Amino acid sequence: MESKQSFSTSEVAKYCHVTADTIRKWAEAGRIHVFKTPGGHRRIRRDDLVRFLRENKIPIHEDLDNAGIRVLVVDDEKAVVSVIRRFLERSRTPFQIEVGADGFEAGHHMATFRPNVMFLDLRLPGMDGFEVCRRIKSDPETASCQIIGMTGYYEGDVAERIVEMGATMLMQKPFTPDDLRRALAKVGVEVN
Repeated sequence: MESKQSFSTSEVAKYCHVTADTIRKWAEAGRIHVFKTPGGHRRIRRDDLVRFLRENKIPIHEDLDNAGIRVLVVDDEKAVVSVIRRFLERSRTPFQIEVGADGFEAGHHMATFRPNVMFLDLRLPGMDGFEVCRRIKSDPETASCQIIGMTGYYEGDVAERIVEMGATMLMQKPFTPDDLRRALAKVGVEVN
């Protein structure tokens, strides 16, 4: 259920019922937020486009508005990723799912995918989950992401420490579908 997260000026022009040149002018005037690819092409993120359409009372096409809750799963254990992905895909609640295996990929997906919720393993190769959480929560651009920490080593003050870094909670591995449902409910996502 993954869907497109950024659009060219030509694609945005169709959603706005104007020409691509108008979109470029709006971007230059700061009316619509754009970023540039390494090749110099302008792109508009889905969230920025939807916000722009709402602010300007332009009708929102259904394929933009019903994209679902964006969930990023960051864990280097493929079995854990598979369990979470399967749980989310089988629910009637619409989800978009991206996966990362380390802190670097988590950062990349935070910038490009902009998840609403992140399942974050605490023991990652390279940068650990504590540092990933701290960086996400200290950046105003990403601080609104709800983080659910995960660990197979639930001991000592681990839960308290990750919550202090900004996570909503810590979930112990292995977990059940009910554990996933409760964790998502704790961050305000009801799973049907």
